[in-house]
Amino acid sequence: AAWCKPYCLECSPPFLVGWYNEKRKETADGQQIIEAREDAVAFALWSIPGYLAVVADHFRRKRPTSNFVDEATDELLDLLRTDLGADLDAVVINTDRGPPYYHVQSVGCVAGVDEHIEAYDFTGTEAEAWREELSDSLEESRDTKMWGTDPATLRKIFGVNVHPVWGGWYAYRALVVLRGASSPALVKPPPLKCLEEKEAQRIIGEYNLRHAECLWRDLSADGHPADRRYTTSEYFFFTETSPAKRKRWLELRAAEMEQGVRAPGLASLASLAQ
Repeated sequence: AAWCKPYCLECSPPFLVGWYNEKRKETADGQQIIEAREDAVAFALWSIPGYLAVVADHFRRKRPTSNFVDEATDELLDLLRTDLGADLDAVVINTDRGPPYYHVQSVGCVAGVDEHIEAYDFTGTEAEAWREELSDSLEESRDTKMWGTDPATLRKIFGVNVHPVWGGWYAYRALVVLRGASSPALVKPPPLKCLEEKEAQRIIGEYNLRHAECLWRDLSADGHPADRRYTTSEYFFFTETSPAKRKRWLELRAAEMEQGVRAPGLASLASLAQ
């Protein structure tokens, strides 16, 4: 945790590879399993608000031409690999890049980091009506050029993970598997529950219907603490899908940094390390 803090990262409690692999067998026919002993210890890393300062600092120094966030993450993971002892036989993976690819929602669930919510979690007549209404809205709003014409696909409601502190204002960045460390006596945590049914349904609805607006990231419809959200700069940067516009933003920010200008709503690495 101390290593993570200056880089706006957080680390999960330890979990066992076997817990994750079992979850993947239950939910995905064993796809994306971790190739390691079942009692090997693993950790997940995720970024929190402030991480864009890390990305901007990396861009200023290294000037990558693409994959700006992943390049910054990879630099940190290289540092982490160096710090981990050889006897741990560590595998450190950027979960946004592959192969191999891993299912971070399953990781967060078995590690007890966040709550995974699905539309079918809710029972009763009212819940059935809510699901039907949401599926109707999705079928009407989804572009068939992107989604195709299969009604089941157009009506599909996707689940999401929600953190008890950050809500949805965080992103998984890495998986660390210590193949040289085992802990068969480690106790698996129960599934995390941090949401009331009404808020969980709201989050699922917003996540599926208006994902880019990020209202689903707030833990409450009444609002969310500003210091537990992305900054205004992060909101626009991380929801921007154009690599060219992301690059231009980073070029502008790098020029400000070289002149000692602090961007509104964006912390400096020095202040983050305090």
